[in-house]
Amino acid sequence: MRRTLKLFVIAAGKPAGSPPEPGPDVELEAASDDAFLAAAHEAITKRGLRARAVSFTPTGLVAYAEAAR
Repeated sequence: MRRTLKLFVIAAGKPAGSPPEPGPDVELEAASDDAFLAAAHEAITKRGLRARAVSFTPTGLVAYAEAAR
């Protein structure tokens, strides 16, 4: 199965409550929902980010991430 991960990045140094910035859409391929979650976390980590939240949507996945410390 293939799904699209829509990524939003919480910029470092911005005040609390600032909206996240849209990041790139990432195409993921996996055999199960659990594998999609693992693939999403891996894709986020490869971009030097740390996942804050990853959720399923009716059309794919959405994630909020911040710069890794």
